[in-house]
This record gives sequence, C-alpha cells and structure tokens, in this order.
Amino acid sequence: MEPYSIDPESQSENSQKLIHQFDVYRTAYKHIASQPIHAVFIIPKQLPSGPRPLLMRFHGGGFCEGEAEASTRPFFLELALKHGAAILAPDYRLRPEHEIVDGLEDTRSFWKWVEHEMPAVVSKSLPGLELDLNSLLVCGESAGGYHAAQTALLDMTSLSIKALFLQYPALDLGGLCLMPETRVEEAAKAREMFPYSLIEKHMAALEPGKICTRAKFSSRGALFGALLMANQLCDLSGNMAWLDPMMSLESVGKLPPILLYHSKEDQLIPWQHTEAWAAKLRKLKPEVPLHLTYQTGEHSFDHNHTMATPWLGEPLEFVQKFWPARYN
Repeated sequence: MEPYSIDPESQSENSQKLIHQFDVYRTAYKHIASQPIHAVFIIPKQLPSGPRPLLMRFHGGGFCEGEAEASTRPFFLELALKHGAAILAPDYRLRPEHEIVDGLEDTRSFWKWVEHEMPAVVSKSLPGLELDLNSLLVCGESAGGYHAAQTALLDMTSLSIKALFLQYPALDLGGLCLMPETRVEEAAKAREMFPYSLIEKHMAALEPGKICTRAKFSSRGALFGALLMANQLCDLSGNMAWLDPMMSLESVGKLPPILLYHSKEDQLIPWQHTEAWAAKLRKLKPEVPLHLTYQTGEHSFDHNHTMATPWLGEPLEFVQKFWPARYN
C-alpha cells in the first residue's frame, strides 16, 4: 500500500472542498500478466477508535471509462466523515479493450481480496486502522451501480452488506442493448456520430497485452456510443444471460436493503429500466427493504450534491437505518 494523491480536477466542486480531510492510499488487489489493478482507500484523517465501517464505491463510466477515486460524490465523503468510515474503491477492466464479463471478474476478485487479504495489508501498512468487515455499504453509479448490484445478486462475498446504494444503475443490460432498436430515429443519428470504425481504429492502436483499467471521465463516451449502436456492448446470449441483473435477480438468495434512484430525464439509461427491475424485485423478493425515488436532471445529476441537498434527505435516512452496523 502506498500514499496516493487525488487529482482535484477529477472531483466536483463540493468534493474538492472536502477531500483535504482525508488521507488516500492505493494498493493492487490483483495482477494480470504482471500488471496491477488497484483499489483506492479514502480515509478520514480524524477517526474514532474501534473498528471502522466501510463504504465500497464502484465508479461508473459506461463500462468504458472512469477511475476508482474520480468523481467521488460529496455526500459519500460527508457520510464517511460523519460515521468515521473508510471509503474503498476499485478499478476494473474496461470496454472495449475487455468484455464486461472481464470487469465483473475483477469485481469478484476484489471481493475475494477484501475478504481474505485486505485485513493483513491494512494491518501492515496502517496499523492504527481497524476495519469492520461486517459493516459494509456497497455503492455505485451507472455502470458502477451494475457492479454493486451484481456483487449481491451473484453472491460475490460472504461479508455482511448492510445496504446497496444504487445510483441510476445499469440493471437491464438486455434493454440497454436494445435501445438502438427502440429509439430508431435517435439511433440513426447516433450511428453517424459514433460509427463502429471508432472501435476498430482504437483497437488497432492498442499495445498488445496491455490491460485497460482506468480512463478519464468524459474521454471515451464515443467508444460507448459506438459499441452500443453496433450492438457490441455486451453478449448476453446462451449461457451468458447471468450478466444481466434482470436475469441474475431470478436466482438470487438473500438480499440486503436497497436504495435505488434515477432521473426521469436520463438520456443514457432509461429510468424505465430501473422501474422494471424494481418491480421484479418486489415480486420475487417482497421482504427486501427498498427505497425507490425518481428525480430530474441529467444522467449523473447527483455528482455535486451534498447531504444537505433536500431530495437526498429521505434516501440517506433510509440507508442509515441499516449502515453503519449497530452492536448495542
């Protein structure tokens, strides 16, 4: 584990005001062909004594871009300060260099590392820090919401997840891949803007064997568009149907409480996908506490919101009923 510096430009205005209150570290949780895949710890400089809860955050980026620590929401930083919680965020392999299933395999590896190796890494590098692995809040926005949801749906860890915090998540991959067929006029224009030749050119320029786990936000949106318009984002055929949270929901066991929100003005992931997944959840798992709310604004409408933002009051109250864990 090594000290790590967060680029202020990778954070929203309100997060920039908070990040100085944290120490940041980076460590590899996995290697592929001797190339590391990292996780980033964001830890309040002032912590109470005793085991500290964990806020696990999976970044979004259309499966094509993003960095573990980039665009950490201000309200997550505030939650960490309020509860003396450590934030832990992993990188994962990205499209189009890799398939979505590869990124998901990294998430599985990440959880195995958290469970079996991370305590020793933390104990050696930060001997004053004790983490409570039975007090986990698992969060993710957009594609990161997919990784957070699949963590629970595919039973990736035996650790105690107290709640899922899903922000406009990609919960219907099948529906997402069908968008070019359901939005014909928009898709025709998008195909002109994002031809598949963008992918071919990008792939031809790659260094053989080099993995891709990080890319600046807003740097590869055209690649996502090209993959989506060519129906190449994800293969869900045959025995790969489980990659779709709509399908993995059908065979899931126990689930933690779930916070789910989405903008009804979202132009990237239709809010109806969230609505359909939530309806299926209620039908199959009526016992799971669910707080579902819809807002307005662009896809990542919450990127600069704080805990004081009025609409976040009820969602955060719901989450804090279950996390951090209470032992008295």
